[in-house]
Amino acid sequence: MITYLSKGCYTAVLLSVLVIVLIYVGCSTTEEPVIKVGLGETIITPPVGTPMAGYGRASVSTGVHDDMYARSIVIEGGDGSSAVLMTLGIINLSKRIADRIRTEINTQTGIPVDNIIISCTHTHSGPEISGAGKEYEKLLIDRSVESAVTAWNTRFQGRIGTGSAVCLELGKNDRRMEYGGIHPDPEVGIIKIEDAHGKLKGIAFNYGCHPSTLDLHNFLFTEDWPYYSIKGIKEEVGQDVWVAYFQSAQGDSKVGYTAELSAVGADMQGIRSFEYAEHKGNMMVEEVVEALPAITTSGNPLIKTAIGYYDYPRRESYPITAKEAEKQLKAAQEKLAEMEKKADSIGKRVLNRYKVDEFLADLTLGCARWVERNPDPEPLRDVLHQGIRIGDAVFVTFPCEVFTEIGLKVKEQSQFEKTFVIGLTSGHGGYIPTAAEYLEGGYAAVMTTYSPKCEQVCIDASLEMIGKMK
Repeated sequence: MITYLSKGCYTAVLLSVLVIVLIYVGCSTTEEPVIKVGLGETIITPPVGTPMAGYGRASVSTGVHDDMYARSIVIEGGDGSSAVLMTLGIINLSKRIADRIRTEINTQTGIPVDNIIISCTHTHSGPEISGAGKEYEKLLIDRSVESAVTAWNTRFQGRIGTGSAVCLELGKNDRRMEYGGIHPDPEVGIIKIEDAHGKLKGIAFNYGCHPSTLDLHNFLFTEDWPYYSIKGIKEEVGQDVWVAYFQSAQGDSKVGYTAELSAVGADMQGIRSFEYAEHKGNMMVEEVVEALPAITTSGNPLIKTAIGYYDYPRRESYPITAKEAEKQLKAAQEKLAEMEKKADSIGKRVLNRYKVDEFLADLTLGCARWVERNPDPEPLRDVLHQGIRIGDAVFVTFPCEVFTEIGLKVKEQSQFEKTFVIGLTSGHGGYIPTAAEYLEGGYAAVMTTYSPKCEQVCIDASLEMIGKMK
């Protein structure tokens, strides 16, 4: 039986075929590639029974839902300069361990230490590195190094290009949930890598959102929603294509809940589940795959790096004294105890409000005491900022958990239309909210020991990095 297509259907089929061809063949410049690109990945999943990170919980893993990975891109320019972009599927990394990884990569490849960027995805269902023991620390270091060395040893003449998409509904601004929760910066940065013949070899995507769909009741290791994004993208473009996720500014971006309710273990009716993580991860798949055909690659883009060290001031004052904070906490505890006796008559969600009040009061007391114990605090000195330029795009690094609005301000003030942020790279932790957020309070603002001045430090440091790469 022969099936005939209408002219409209025939055109649609041709367009669909063209899109598939463009994804695999690419839309590239015609020059012979000068640069070399390498891709590598290794599994860094710890043994079952290792302590888990995220939510301040004291729990150990009982299994593995999906493996954690170290994934690396190596880029070698025509002038012999080289750089590494590495992403680790863990919550964060200490400066000490990051420095060891960089040093060993340099020893084995010759890539300058300053040109090695190491980022963490910040999954809240990964290992607690400090409590995992020396054996796992060695495995983490060795496997992370291996991912970059493999990329270096297997580099090929290739083409690289950058572009972007918009993913509105994956990340939500958890400080503004009552106002709709719109992500301040829903841009997805994309790196597209091809071989000399234009065949797709790798995709990296960059987006600001906590991988913390699974809550404190989950005891399985998982990379969270990025696992499903990577899995889905590979299903669309080919299992042999290397795919990686790089975190961006994400301090106030979650998948659809507030940090306060998360901390008290509130029941969120299905949001904190693998099914929801898959739903969220699949949102990224569509955006990345649809953006690929429009990304032009080049075999000879300008590759340039930058590095700088900056002091981040600590908090010098607090809205209330430690004594006042003690009174607030005691009052919150007493009120919660009173409401817990009425739990059956007031409902879970009302009770959760009182749990949140106690939780915030406890954080407030902790920070108020810290400020009083440190009347003239030393800044966090020599915080690492890095940058890499790939053709007409620049990537700058952020330390800690920086709010998305700060990343957006860097993009708006950048000299480059294509400006992207890679987060959690310095080996330091803690929230860096916007200066305005300190006035409003809330989870991140009441607990952070960083000064409100850090917003501008971060912006200025990033713009200086960008200026060096112009």
